[in-house]
Amino acid sequence: MLIKVSDNVSVNVRKILPREGKITGIQISSTGESGLNEYQVGEYNTDCNYTGSINYETENGDQYWAYFSQIEKEM
Repeated sequence: MLIKVSDNVSVNVRKILPREGKITGIQISSTGESGLNEYQVGEYNTDCNYTGSINYETENGDQYWAYFSQIEKEM
């Protein structure tokens, strides 16, 4: 699934109902010669299976973050 900043997503937060919000940031992590690196990107294809996370904001303005694996669907 291709996700982009400003997309609406549904996130599994181990509750009965998933939490929905708008993506405000996407971070990809990788390891290299200098250790762990984190990159801010504007879009990401989750099929690439990199380690990373998103920041998102709910309709009422609450801000959260989630791992890529917690994203259930793009809305």
